[in-house]
Amino acid sequence: MRLRDVLEQPGVRLPVLAGEGELDRPAHLAYTTDLLDPARYLAGGEVVLTGMMWRREPADSELFVAALAGAGVAALGAGEALLGPVPADLVEACRRHRLPLFAVPAEVSFREVTDRINTVLWAEREAGAVAARSRRRGLVATLAAGADLAEVWPGTGAWVLTSTGRVIVGDPAGTPHDLAVGRRLATAFLRADTLPTRCRIGDREFHLDAPAPAATPGTRFIACADPALLEELVELTALDAARSERARRIERRLAAQLADVLTAAADPPELAAALHACGLPTTGPYTVLVASLPTPPGPGPGPGPGSFGETARKGCADRAVSPKLHAADGAAVAVVEEMVPGAVVASMGGEVVAVVAGPGGVGGLREAARHLTAAARGTRFVAGLSEPATDVAALPGALSQARHAHRYALDRPDRVSVIGSDELASHDLLLASVPRATRQAFADRLLAPLRAYDADHHADLVRTLQTFLACDGSWTRCASAMHLHVNTLRYRVRRIADLTGRDLDRFTDRVDLYLALRLDA
Repeated sequence: MRLRDVLEQPGVRLPVLAGEGELDRPAHLAYTTDLLDPARYLAGGEVVLTGMMWRREPADSELFVAALAGAGVAALGAGEALLGPVPADLVEACRRHRLPLFAVPAEVSFREVTDRINTVLWAEREAGAVAARSRRRGLVATLAAGADLAEVWPGTGAWVLTSTGRVIVGDPAGTPHDLAVGRRLATAFLRADTLPTRCRIGDREFHLDAPAPAATPGTRFIACADPALLEELVELTALDAARSERARRIERRLAAQLADVLTAAADPPELAAALHACGLPTTGPYTVLVASLPTPPGPGPGPGPGSFGETARKGCADRAVSPKLHAADGAAVAVVEEMVPGAVVASMGGEVVAVVAGPGGVGGLREAARHLTAAARGTRFVAGLSEPATDVAALPGALSQARHAHRYALDRPDRVSVIGSDELASHDLLLASVPRATRQAFADRLLAPLRAYDADHHADLVRTLQTFLACDGSWTRCASAMHLHVNTLRYRVRRIADLTGRDLDRFTDRVDLYLALRLDA
């Protein structure tokens, strides 16, 4: 609102006594006072109305006007009903401080001036609301007509980000394009108890919200500098997601078909057709990823109500799948899509299978997963990657590699466990394909007698076996490492042989005991 618009309202004229060139100043409300220094009650932009009861001598005008000017007041209206015409010292003080001054004649009440101000404000707000509604309808119509979200998105100060902190749409020169800033925003979003929420980074404040009812991994969210735009941006993002849902359903169906063909180890022509249908090239190399979002292990209270883990457990109960892989559905698919752009991703039996063109590495995946699990309470990320498959015929083998690496990673206690098949020793990769119960039974059969003997006699046979194998069967090195006499070591090794039925002089028996120790780790 401009002061000029108020003065030009119908009714008794309000004469301008000073600041004629400042009448286009913005103002937002009327405030009445007769305090000599009302600065502590002013926020700036007010039209101050006064009956001049504060004035005892001409010098008071300078004190009063200086306080108003320092507070950023838009204008001063002086009432003439009580003390008569506006004194010259007040007019001069307003001119010195470039503060617009108008007289309120005796026949005009402050209530009438306030009503004039409110009339202008209401008219402007209604016009702004109508313009905003019209603009929003235009944006929605443009989006519905097939425009990309980026085409209707504000030019500056607003972004759509993934829960891993990557910008999808928004101001290309904006702060969140720094990945560290994007991840801080994502952390604030994932830890928010309610939406919308706010996040301050340095001297900038961001307002965060999402079309989804809760902040969970795999959810895209909006960050913007102007909270007034937030509701409109959420609506646009939701409409874009709804419009894209049909295409995503088709993509998921094609991705599931590709995963089925890979699992069945189909002929290369059938594999090539499935790859082509998903938009992947029919020539290698390819990388296969198998991932899941299992419940983090360990004691302590679990995620609270409404958290990602709690929601996932309820979903698990509904689907009656293995509790260890309860979260590997929509959220896990979305998380993998965020972390591996361009991948074809499908959910299969509680795990996510992704195929991406080109060689893949675990470094960037681990970094993104660490951010996600640190930001989202009660989240664990487990993945196994294949070695690059050189051609279509090698893809089923790559899937097997990724699944074995995933099983191996799943048995580790880490919140982030990402294993490439090239990181596994040959026996690790082989053992990862053996069911866990079978592996544990093998280890127990060989090591349980040693544990029992250690518990009864404090003999330290298990550690002796570990050290002896680590020293490649060298008696002197092992005795030195354990600070034992060689004869004592020989006695312990004979006892290990008696209890396990394995002869440590035989290579094959050493292998059995070494694998048992590895499986028991």
